[in-house]
Amino acid sequence: MAGALSDPSRSRAVLIGTDAYTELDDIPAVANNIGRLRELLGDPAVWGLADERCSVLRQPSRQTVLDTVFDAAAEATDTMVLYYAGHGLVHPQSGELHLALPGSHPDRPHTALRYEELRSILLSPAGGRPSARRKVVVLDCCWSGLALGGLMHGGDLVPGVAVEGAFVLTATAATRQALAPPGETYTAFTGELIRLLDTGVPGRPALLSMSALFEELTAALVAKSRPLPQQSNRNSAGQICLFRNRAGEAGAGTDAPSSGGGGPPEAAEPRAAERRAGAPACRTAPSPPVELPEEEAPSWPELATVALTETTTVRLGRYPVTHAQFRAFLVDPDNAHWRPEAARAAGTHVDDNYLRGWHGLDFPVGRGGHPVVAVSFPAARAYTAWAGRRLGAALRLPTVTEWALAARAGRAGEWWREDIAAGRVNFRGSHAALAPVGEFPPNPYNIGDLLGNVWDICVDDTGAPVLRGGAYDTPAARLREELSPRSPVECRGNVGFRCAGDR
Repeated sequence: MAGALSDPSRSRAVLIGTDAYTELDDIPAVANNIGRLRELLGDPAVWGLADERCSVLRQPSRQTVLDTVFDAAAEATDTMVLYYAGHGLVHPQSGELHLALPGSHPDRPHTALRYEELRSILLSPAGGRPSARRKVVVLDCCWSGLALGGLMHGGDLVPGVAVEGAFVLTATAATRQALAPPGETYTAFTGELIRLLDTGVPGRPALLSMSALFEELTAALVAKSRPLPQQSNRNSAGQICLFRNRAGEAGAGTDAPSSGGGGPPEAAEPRAAERRAGAPACRTAPSPPVELPEEEAPSWPELATVALTETTTVRLGRYPVTHAQFRAFLVDPDNAHWRPEAARAAGTHVDDNYLRGWHGLDFPVGRGGHPVVAVSFPAARAYTAWAGRRLGAALRLPTVTEWALAARAGRAGEWWREDIAAGRVNFRGSHAALAPVGEFPPNPYNIGDLLGNVWDICVDDTGAPVLRGGAYDTPAARLREELSPRSPVECRGNVGFRCAGDR
């Protein structure tokens, strides 16, 4: 059950919004977000927070943000509320979330505000006094789910100080862009939040808990095929009630959302509809990924054209081959000797780690759209030859030169830093777990996962296997390394492959 309403006379809020930038695209809707949220927080029918207890920071400097949050955290004894809307940036080395300020430069992380600095202030006692017993953080920016990785897990900072809970609500997952739909007054996420506070939720109690609010936000955003919010809470923080429900019912239950249930996992998000819903509120707006195969669909790899020289091109797989695509290869009776048990028993083209996690022809549940891993060099070559015959076009593994040109995508200098900063790379500092193809945005050539997610099996000038691109568990500094397998039959759980073909 939800708790009592947070006491506005003992609470503080800091609303931070950056809508105009010198080095990033402007987001005019952010100014509207801040203005309307301030009105709603002060409305006695919603919360009733006095003007002097709500700090509004528009176009602030880094020091202003830190000082204001520090002072507010020191003063709040009931609930501390922090809201940010603007651009989110990803540090190219650490993978940490940074909050952009008016002069922030996408290639200079020190010009943005490191989220960890705000987190530390919220967790730590201010001036020797206990921090607020309850904390609510709301982030409306790209990649905001990165804030959930270790948020508010510092309850032992001062012995004897009770920390009732911390609730974090983000507009997106760690791998997603937020939306500022053209022509709409507010950003996609905050617009739904404002609507719920403004009109209330029929069927919900008189007070809206943060968990109930999250459920309603998720249902509303799913209905519009927009990025799904994420949450993290500690010590029953989901029961925190900041807001009265204008359409509340005194006797209503608290379990079921009124508009269709709690949020499905991020993997279930309707990506195609999301791309139609509006422009991402981020500097980088890559071409949309191709439609992904259904879990069991025997689809074929799609290839993108890459210019090698002014007169020579090559076709390269937009994404690594998936579990579902590789299963179609195994189902073919002609390839029965490549099925896990048979191939391992033969031991000539694979090692004992080949397709670990598969049971017969069944890949691990939920992995149909993930890159197939634990395949050997000969197994990858066999797939490309088979798929090429079915498609009527010769396919093979890419060369290291082709891979490198596609990864650089026509850019000069330290191009990989741009990909990391734009959130295109699944590596140890970002998602750090195997993700479906298309989960991370593609590069400027509209090719995904060239850096990160899985190592790509390529071939060198002698035809020997070489691994390129790093994987989900690779540190940023090693993403551009070239590795040689210990043997051609080696199968690693972080190695996959993609197809290539000549014109």
